[in-house]
Amino acid sequence: MRRWFSRLALVAASLALAGPVPRAAEKVAPPPDPTGPARFTSHARFVDAQLSPKGTWLAVVSVEGGKRSLSFIRLADRKMTGRLAPDAKTMVGQFNWANDERVVAGLWRISGPLAAPASFGELMAVNPEGATCDNIFGTDVRRHHPGADEERASAWVVDPLRHDDRRILIGVRQWGEVGDARIRLVKLDIYNASKTEVAESPLPNSSYLTDEAGEPRIAWSPGEDAKPRILFRDDQHAWRPVSSLPGLTPASRPWHYRASDRTLEVMDPVAGGFSINSVSIDSGERKVVATTTLATPSRILRDRVTGRVLAVESQPDLPDWQLLEPAHPLVQVLAGLLDAHPGLHVDLVSRTEDDRLAIAHVYGDRDPGRFLLVDVARRSAEPLLENRPWIKPEQMAEMTAFHIKASDGQPIHGYVTYPSGLPAGVKPPLVVLPHGGPFGVRDRWGFNPEVQLLASDGFAVLQVNFRGSGGYGEAYQEAGYRHWGDRMIEDLLDATRWLVKKEKVDGARMCTYGGSFGGYAALQAVSLAPGLFRCAVGFAGVYDLTRLEHNDDMVTSGRARGFVRTTVGEDEAALKAASPVFHADLIKVPVLLIHGGKDKRVPIVHAEKLREALTALGRPPEWLEEPLEGHGFYDEAARARQYARLVEFLKRHTAPRP
Repeated sequence: MRRWFSRLALVAASLALAGPVPRAAEKVAPPPDPTGPARFTSHARFVDAQLSPKGTWLAVVSVEGGKRSLSFIRLADRKMTGRLAPDAKTMVGQFNWANDERVVAGLWRISGPLAAPASFGELMAVNPEGATCDNIFGTDVRRHHPGADEERASAWVVDPLRHDDRRILIGVRQWGEVGDARIRLVKLDIYNASKTEVAESPLPNSSYLTDEAGEPRIAWSPGEDAKPRILFRDDQHAWRPVSSLPGLTPASRPWHYRASDRTLEVMDPVAGGFSINSVSIDSGERKVVATTTLATPSRILRDRVTGRVLAVESQPDLPDWQLLEPAHPLVQVLAGLLDAHPGLHVDLVSRTEDDRLAIAHVYGDRDPGRFLLVDVARRSAEPLLENRPWIKPEQMAEMTAFHIKASDGQPIHGYVTYPSGLPAGVKPPLVVLPHGGPFGVRDRWGFNPEVQLLASDGFAVLQVNFRGSGGYGEAYQEAGYRHWGDRMIEDLLDATRWLVKKEKVDGARMCTYGGSFGGYAALQAVSLAPGLFRCAVGFAGVYDLTRLEHNDDMVTSGRARGFVRTTVGEDEAALKAASPVFHADLIKVPVLLIHGGKDKRVPIVHAEKLREALTALGRPPEWLEEPLEGHGFYDEAARARQYARLVEFLKRHTAPRP
């Protein structure tokens, strides 16, 4: 293999160094780099970079003060040709190249009193030359296309249809259909906004997989029992259960379908891990493509023409690539970049149609990451943009992985981050940071601004992928069902006690802190383990499990309510027994509650009821409410207040005692 090298010259310097520019030419001063805690509470500056199909353009999403802009660079001369800038009420959302001269982007709106932008499913088409745009889906579409049909509906891109320069495949959900709606698939003309109906899944709220021609082939949706319902669409456009196809098992989960050879690619659990198998839907013949250990595959690199799997990424702890075809140019590129960046990980996030150029994202636990422009034939790379250019990786803390057994024998996994620069023999205080979700969600190795903020203030941080977490297969996730209040929390406690025994943290100075389910877990942990922690912080936490099924975004969905009943439980006495609101007397440590006043996922009544219960016991919690924030804070000023209050509270209660 040729030795990989990286050029030193920056590409797109006008964007990376001079900051976003209005429209085509006028440059503005770059925003100042944040300092202190703002290094971590500010949004990343550059969050996405995508090549046009023929490699003529580079499209970049930048963020300033929470407002997103979409900028275009012509690669032939490295000149910025346009910028779609935010205004007081709107900004660009996610985007896809529809062809080499047109991008389809979602429109996000600042609506009402909520600080965070929201998508109402509007789509606009944008030309990179001058960033001119027009609405092609939504209630404003006739402003640009008088003859078009306006729909009060939300749309999103399902497939950009690379073989069709005029149309894209979108999913559509009518606004009037609350709850478990049927999703229509529609081909949308990106020039005149006309629509052609394609299909409708018999499953509610379906997600879809398409084949190489853009035809919908797989629809899936979880049922009220939390089990996935998966359908296959045959050549006659009829839907049938995927389990009816030969060669598949009830545990097979489709990943990819190739119509050219009628082959379905599925993932199956095997002893010690998972396998990716290629299955003929005619004969049922199976071929093993790759296997992973412990964790499910997280990313696949394919040959664009044949659909062959070239490399498979999985993340049992640190992310790792299996390189299946080392002679393939893209695999050589990937291997070269990994070799050139030891201690970091690499993903190829965008490629041209001919695989001549690619965008690589290189990142690590101490490095927020950067985008590189890769010339595949020359095996060379040019630095483009850094996600958080103000971060100095050498000053950040290292994230290490662990695998242990819980007290009942269940394997559990996680990460520990120790503050950098600790003198020998010094044991830092510990923050136990359970993730949200909890089901289907997991902590991953990589740069985590929240963890790095805590580490920069001298705390060690423990993150546990307790049973119920995602990424380790359905059996691992289902092991957490109906165990919110006991075994999932015991996994956190087992990992905490294991870490204390290693004598690398001060076991007398520990607190819990988490958001959403993590907020629940933080309070439940101090209830189950009195004397182990000094304090607890709940952010947007669920504190009354009897209310969970009735939260604002679940009341209209029978499927969502069924999921809660299956995974959390439905016996009221058991739910109350596992709810901090109903056993506040067991919470003996100081508590800080942080919540958004506009939270619909977990309404603020959860925090208010816990505050009432603790106050009635003579132990009122400290309180921070952000009236304009929802489930997680978006406004940078609100985030700064949140983390300033959090760190001060943690430091006060983990200070050494005489």
